Amino acid sequence: MNLWGNGHSSLSQQLASVERRIAEAVQSREPVLADLAVDLLEAGGKRLRPALVLLGASYGSDNDETTMDVAAAIELLHMATLVHDDIIDGASSRRGRLTINAVHGPEVAVFTGDFVLTKALLLLARARERERMVELAQAMVRICEGEVGQFVDRYTLDTSLRRYLRKIRGKTAILFALSAAAGARHSRAPEPYVKALARYGLHFGMAFQILDDVLDYVSDQKKAGKPVGHDVVSGVYTLPLLYALDDQTVGPPLRSLLADRVRPNSQRIVDLVLCTDGPARAERLARSYMRKAGLALSDLPTEHESTLLLRELPGQLLSPILAQLDQATRARREI
Repeated sequence: MNLWGNGHSSLSQQLASVERRIAEAVQSREPVLADLAVDLLEAGGKRLRPALVLLGASYGSDNDETTMDVAAAIELLHMATLVHDDIIDGASSRRGRLTINAVHGPEVAVFTGDFVLTKALLLLARARERERMVELAQAMVRICEGEVGQFVDRYTLDTSLRRYLRKIRGKTAILFALSAAAGARHSRAPEPYVKALARYGLHFGMAFQILDDVLDYVSDQKKAGKPVGHDVVSGVYTLPLLYALDDQTVGPPLRSLLADRVRPNSQRIVDLVLCTDGPARAERLARSYMRKAGLALSDLPTEHESTLLLRELPGQLLSPILAQLDQATRARREI
């Protein structure tokens, strides 16, 4: 999905500059590290986090080239967390490519993740951003807490909605909030703008992760870049499944299928979840977070170009997922 194409040429150009800075940052005297880091970069992604940094920075009066370093640093942090996630999950593929862990083993993967994280800190140091380094470290603490919480809760069928939301706040939404606020603070935007952008990023991040969890049930493997039902196989029970377990008809057979942790019938589990309103309920909750993100923008200049783009962004992400959800539920309604 090209979020930053026609109509957003200035942001596209800035993101291209960020991409170049990331490529320069991951150079190493050790060819293996450099090659693996470049592979991570070439795997792509929506670049939502650096885009939020750049959009946040547009509200300040001191928006210079060093903003690109802050944006690149936050994307590198995100890349490092993905590498470590793949080790913990034992994931063999991401975005349609084999993971570093699958090809080179956990030892090389750990070193690669640490290398990329260190490069993020170096970029922030170059931007003279001591405060951002503290915020980055605090975000890393929250991300680790969210990931550990998810790991501890593997195969837990009775996870509460509150605990699920707390986990995704830590593992995903906090970094969205940091991204938008970091750009604004770096460019010396007014403090009310910084706080509004942080709220926007947090709510946007919550919606984004919920929708990503829905995609694990409604997307095909080619589009998802990973096997459908991957979370279930890993013992990670996300919101569509947690809601489906409440269904009086489908809940009992789902619990029986999930009792087999060694060889769970992931396709049958996905089919059963799609027979319930679990994915639709999750999608409605994501919509509520999208609305909260929109409300946060009321504290920003209404006609500012970045405000208009931030207002459009949730819908651009939501529409394709809604289409896949509708198609998947119609196709499996009779199962």
